Amino acid sequence: MKLSFTADCNWEAKVGRIKSHYAENSAEFARRTYGGEVVSVALLFVCRDPELNLSRRVQFRRKKAEFYTDVMLDLPTIIPLSMKEKMRYVSAELLEQLSEQLNKVKFKDFDHARFLQDLEKWLKEIESRYDGKTSGSWRYDSGEER
Repeated sequence: MKLSFTADCNWEAKVGRIKSHYAENSAEFARRTYGGEVVSVALLFVCRDPELNLSRRVQFRRKKAEFYTDVMLDLPTIIPLSMKEKMRYVSAELLEQLSEQLNKVKFKDFDHARFLQDLEKWLKEIESRYDGKTSGSWRYDSGEER
């Protein structure tokens, strides 16, 4: 299963750091299969001013076996959160909204229940390793000499 992540967010939300952390760990999911009908899930985190009244886009491309959906995040909710809390919030919204959208589609050959269970475990593992200060290749300088 290929997982793809992208984001369209206000900078104050700092969702890009979380998205990067998910993307860097998505290879862990690549070896898993859930049937031939869906082999790729693409997620776009959207976190913009609520006054823009953006709506969620959802597409299922049967020929490409790709499911695409926006994950709508609430900007006023996420801004004051710590990075660790942001990660929890984004993970919870991702699971809830993706589950809601997958349950609306009738699949012939895709075990979406098992996919969602595995995704939840994967997100919890990532969250447990995330210290709230790193997102992959760069780290805050601890101030200690090496």
